[in-house]
Amino acid sequence: MKQISLWGLIVIPFALLATLGGVTVYLFSTVTISNVSDNVGTHYMQEIEMRVYDRVVEFMEPLDTIVQINRNAFSHHPELLEDLDFVGGRLYEQAVPYPYMTFISLATSDGRYVNSTRDPFGNLDDHHLANNYMSEPRTLRAYEYDPVHYLGGHITSEPEYPNYDPRKRPFYQDALKQQGMTWSRINPYYGYKSLGVGLSTPVYDAKGTLLGVTATSVALVSLDKYLQSIELVDNSYVFLTEQNGNLIATSNNEQLYSKTNGTAERTSLSSHSNNIFQSAGQQLTEGSHHLEVDGERFLYNVRPIELPYGETWYVGVLIPESYYKNILHEYSQAVIFIVLVIFVSIALAGSLIARFIGQPILQLNDAVNSNSLERIRTIPQPLSPVREVQTLAKGLQNMAFKLSDIMQNLEQKVAQRTSHLKDENDILHEQSTTDELTALYNRRGFNLVSEQALFYAKQNQQPFCIVLCDIDHFKLVNDTLGHTVGDQVLVNVAHVLKQHFRGHDIVARYGGEEFMMITVGMNQQDVIARLHQVRQTLIDQPAHPEVVLTLSYGVTYLNDAHGITLDELIHGVDGKLYQAKNTGRDKIVE
Repeated sequence: MKQISLWGLIVIPFALLATLGGVTVYLFSTVTISNVSDNVGTHYMQEIEMRVYDRVVEFMEPLDTIVQINRNAFSHHPELLEDLDFVGGRLYEQAVPYPYMTFISLATSDGRYVNSTRDPFGNLDDHHLANNYMSEPRTLRAYEYDPVHYLGGHITSEPEYPNYDPRKRPFYQDALKQQGMTWSRINPYYGYKSLGVGLSTPVYDAKGTLLGVTATSVALVSLDKYLQSIELVDNSYVFLTEQNGNLIATSNNEQLYSKTNGTAERTSLSSHSNNIFQSAGQQLTEGSHHLEVDGERFLYNVRPIELPYGETWYVGVLIPESYYKNILHEYSQAVIFIVLVIFVSIALAGSLIARFIGQPILQLNDAVNSNSLERIRTIPQPLSPVREVQTLAKGLQNMAFKLSDIMQNLEQKVAQRTSHLKDENDILHEQSTTDELTALYNRRGFNLVSEQALFYAKQNQQPFCIVLCDIDHFKLVNDTLGHTVGDQVLVNVAHVLKQHFRGHDIVARYGGEEFMMITVGMNQQDVIARLHQVRQTLIDQPAHPEVVLTLSYGVTYLNDAHGITLDELIHGVDGKLYQAKNTGRDKIVE
């Protein structure tokens, strides 16, 4: 066989590859640039759409949750409607975590009305109650919130509305007409530069008698601010719209409605002053589109956002094609140039490599392929005038001497490292599943062990019991004695609960002042007896001289846990706790 020199073997192939690679990359870049750029643009738009989609769903979810909670509470406990001051306090507390929740209200079938009201721009100081049953003739007035009595002093600076009958309002009439959950029309709030949307539902008792209507309303200015906060490429747009094209929010800080002779008129895509929005309104259908406006082409994508109860919004994203095509074109040209330079450089370097290290490399290759440590030890020194090759030869010799020791110690070191990592992992796992204050399971830890407990109970046909308890009037302890005493109370309650349950029972701090317990294989009478022992211990051994602790319990006991999920059990026991809290506290509801 004809021999080929190392120089020819290295230089000629690399020279050919340099030429072939450059031509191939250029042709590939030219042919595929359009498809690649469209994919880049689509991916960018989908990322923006996903962020907006998640934000809208998260933002709107509390409306449905709160309305359902209130509807179920009033339906099962119509006696609550006899104390609307208490109801108003509950509505106020429901609104606290949501800065843009403008209204949470209840209108009874006899015309009484109470609501939680706050500034639609999320001003935490402007949050109060309003009702129409404190003065005649049914005047709607604003009142301060009192954490003890719920209804505080009259706010004289707020406007009043005599003869206010909520039954004549659209939210009430629409809910009765729909006979269930219904969305209100998106309209501007009176006196505020913000759109708002509401969700309402009628409330019936067990006999089907109408008790009233409960509703929520949220300011959409938050979504408008969010779209404006998204960092977009130049001349790009994001909008949120109804199915009819009426705008809900945009990224360009323009008015979403106008007023003519006191009548508000919504801005739609088709009536927008921006030609790009007008063109987008003509293709408000799901999917990707190409638009050309005033000589500039845009990639345009529309995605529906399905809200509960048949409501659908659209999120649209437009980006100029020139942005991503120019970037990829410049990138392609740069890649071609770099590839050519690299290949030419490699070819030149190959010539030097063949000259200075060809022969020494062959000697080193023979020594290595001999599979003999002794052969490597006898490599002649010095092997090559090239420092790197000489270093490599010397290194191979040193490696041969050290390899035996390394192989002997390797297994031991690996075992030690594996053991160390396992210990660290165990510590991290314990920290992530334990509540720092009470040393009980936190919610994450509870979720892990509770599923295991339910699975065990089902597999072994053991009784399963879940208990959710809440410290009564705990907020009053924090407000009057301070959070330090509050922490002492939480630690004391945790200690007493652990004291009166078995070592393998699950006791967790589920959140705030709520604790969750799970037992497997314990009879129902024993569970209830232990809860009474907890109550007596808290009386006999108070956490603080000025604190008398009581707990409210929700208990679900199953002799057979098959066919039910943990989420269903938690939902059920939460409802029982709600019943215990609202029927006097310091009791057990099974």
